[in-house]
Amino acid sequence: MRQIGINLENVKLKNRSSILKTLNNLGPMSRKDIAYEVGLTPAAVTLLTTEMIEERILTEKGELQEERRAGRKKILVDIDYQSKWVIAVSIEMKNTYIQICDLKAKVLKQLKLPTRNELPAKQFLRIIADEALRLYEGMDLSRELLGMGICIPGIVSRRKGLSIRAYGIWKSEVPVKELMESWMKCPVIVENNVKAFAEGELLYGVGKKDSNLLFLKWGPGVGSAIVIQNELYEGKDNRAAEIGHYIIEPAGKLCRCGRKGCLETRVSISAMTDKLREKFMNADTPALHEWAGGDETMITEENFTDLLINSNTEYPAALSDPPVQDLLNQNIERLARAVVNVITFMAPDYTVLFGSMFENSYVEETFLKYCMQYDESYNHSSIGKSKLSAGICHIGAVALVTKEFMFEQGKN
Repeated sequence: MRQIGINLENVKLKNRSSILKTLNNLGPMSRKDIAYEVGLTPAAVTLLTTEMIEERILTEKGELQEERRAGRKKILVDIDYQSKWVIAVSIEMKNTYIQICDLKAKVLKQLKLPTRNELPAKQFLRIIADEALRLYEGMDLSRELLGMGICIPGIVSRRKGLSIRAYGIWKSEVPVKELMESWMKCPVIVENNVKAFAEGELLYGVGKKDSNLLFLKWGPGVGSAIVIQNELYEGKDNRAAEIGHYIIEPAGKLCRCGRKGCLETRVSISAMTDKLREKFMNADTPALHEWAGGDETMITEENFTDLLINSNTEYPAALSDPPVQDLLNQNIERLARAVVNVITFMAPDYTVLFGSMFENSYVEETFLKYCMQYDESYNHSSIGKSKLSAGICHIGAVALVTKEFMFEQGKN
């Protein structure tokens, strides 16, 4: 009897989870329509939705507007996205972002601080915790803090909550989950930043319609992730698709991953700015020289990124010198070639582009042009910039927490 009770409880949680996922993908629905979509009886759906309304997981949105008809009117039910908070943390090489969001990933409060990679990991994490707690002060305490999601570059063990190797930040293992939960007093999930963004797309973006996806992040390095049948793929030792560490030059430069000749040693923003400084001569690069005011120390990763992003749809004038254009185009082609190889053997439904480099339309369009040179089918219908890219610093962290602590279990 005990085992039967356990199984029945698991079935109930699974049914609640199915209802939540259906509402998230399709929007507000009547109980009858939910029953049709998830394959349950209307009575069962009514019981489950009533429970979740009482728990402030769901909310009633009013009557369905439809043609005049006899009988009981349909009342729409939806997820109560404003009932809970999530603290989203994104630790990048240069900056760390802390944001408080609702379950729809709407940012309510935010803070940016420099990533202090010169400090011991525990000390910097304590700074993050203190700042997050300060940011949380004054929030509506009638709404529950569902948890904290933390996104970090490099190799992460989500199951253990460990940063195994955060490229450019920490070289050794860091028990991020254990430390942050002791200070924050709430559940914490830790994940690689690209994988986390992929989770965001699954919950809020293209994952609602496509099952097999390839994700490519360009800027400041190159990151990637693979989704198979709506599940994030994770290989041996917590690794996944590492396009940025695809070896293109066996005797090339030493990469931050410890190997030589990785793609990232040529196409990362730091690699490109190093090359630009080498080319910094007034005769060959007058536009770049003028922009920098004759000071090559102005050619930094941050300034290069700002040039691309702030130029909006135009190619930046400061990068118009032929040697500079050649450098950028060669690296766009290198990355496109590597991605085409991955697409060829993976055959995803869609390839999602994001990151600071793809915020420039010239880079995006040139990347697509090179992809199409190898295969004409690799065009806008199968490759494109994420519509969620503006939320790169929080969308993944919110999705991690919302999926794990609510959608997967159908509970709060």
